[in-house]
Amino acid sequence: MLEKSWKLSRVEKGLIAVCMAILLIGAMAYSTTATAAEPQVIKLKYSSSFFPPEPPSVYANHTLDLVEKKTNGKVKIERFMAGALGGPTEQLGLVRSGAVDIISLHIDQYAQQLPLHQITNTEQLTSGAQGLANVTAILQKLPETTPLFAAEQKKNNIKILYCYCNGPTGVTARFPAKSLADIKGKKVNVIAAYQRDVFKELGWIPVNVQIPELYESLSRGVIDAIFMATAANVPLRWHEVGKVHLAIGVNTILSTPLAFNLDSWNRLPADVQKAFMEASWETAQWSVQQTEVNLKNTYKAFEGVGAKVVFVSDKESVAFFKVLFKHSIRNWLKICKAAGVEKDAKVVDKYWDKMKWGKWKEK
Repeated sequence: MLEKSWKLSRVEKGLIAVCMAILLIGAMAYSTTATAAEPQVIKLKYSSSFFPPEPPSVYANHTLDLVEKKTNGKVKIERFMAGALGGPTEQLGLVRSGAVDIISLHIDQYAQQLPLHQITNTEQLTSGAQGLANVTAILQKLPETTPLFAAEQKKNNIKILYCYCNGPTGVTARFPAKSLADIKGKKVNVIAAYQRDVFKELGWIPVNVQIPELYESLSRGVIDAIFMATAANVPLRWHEVGKVHLAIGVNTILSTPLAFNLDSWNRLPADVQKAFMEASWETAQWSVQQTEVNLKNTYKAFEGVGAKVVFVSDKESVAFFKVLFKHSIRNWLKICKAAGVEKDAKVVDKYWDKMKWGKWKEK
């Protein structure tokens, strides 16, 4: 009886061991299957020289947030802003080398590397919505121009997404100007070299002043007026020392797109690429709306400190932009010639000649 009992216990132990082995193998198989089924997070690195409150950073964050939302957490983007990884002239090198995956591209900092793209960073005498349509067409839609820009991007190992609306350029004066005619003989800051020729033809006196020094220069009379993006007036407090702001027609600039390292872009799954393109386009459209809101708030800020906003006549606006366009296009063609892409520039200018006046419509 004892022997039988002992034998049964050995059988029971054997059965228990077999059952445990089966359960263990099953658990391991389940664990492996579950791990394999979990989505792999794609981690990307973004860099910008702009500070978080500036429009390019606002639009970049809006786009990247949308991507993370659209991909349900499949994509996570680490963000470095305010020049944490490099200044304005270093961003292209960071993304081109693959040190980062994405940047906010300050196009006008890279005339030698991106000569054709410089045209997208110039004023257009049209609305933000039409300006966006224009830039989108030459960069991504028109059969004659799209391959030219794509080739320039490929040469720099980048892929540019959609441009964002940065709004109009205007004049803030420290004296009660009533029109652009009142700026004749007055000292105005110069940012781009070609603006010297523009100002001289208009009878303005060009003065070299860096952006951080504009507030003090205007308040102390080193310059009499600032010619810059209207949206910069309130953040940089120019409206506090300006007596008037001259709005020069309905004009806008489209710029600061996100630029991807081309290798990083090509490694992304198709659904993630789609999410980036959709998010970028939705943000580009949103930037047009936000620009209008910011513009109204800027004008209110001027009025709030007792300064006036004067809307220049259509006749004077057109005359001003004729001079500006003449010199900006001449400068751009000169840059393109030096880079060996003058022929390509002339193809682009065939369309831009109408676009910059708001006279081009998509067929």
